[in-house]
Amino acid sequence: MVSFDVVMGLFWLVAGTVILIPAYFIAFRGRPDLHVHYDDDVDPAYVSRRAGATALLMGVVTIGYGLWQLLIGYHPFALGGLLVTLFVLSVLTKRFAQGWGWNAESAEQ
Repeated sequence: MVSFDVVMGLFWLVAGTVILIPAYFIAFRGRPDLHVHYDDDVDPAYVSRRAGATALLMGVVTIGYGLWQLLIGYHPFALGGLLVTLFVLSVLTKRFAQGWGWNAESAEQ
């Protein structure tokens, strides 16, 4: 029988890969339109840089936790840390996609 830690570790590895695929296209291929909260009025390069990097970080953290669970096992504080980190980063990537921190006047100059 397969261990719970192996099944959940593989789940988090797959989930991290699923996060990394669109994050790669947003960050490196300049496709901010793939972000669900992308505002067309915001500079696409800004969104690709900020939201893409944040989404890449989400994927890397998720894969890191999957490896942690495979190698070390389940720990409630590690899972809680992952969930809090993913929540904070998802809020940040949503705000970046909507133009948070981007100044249209300074971008025109």
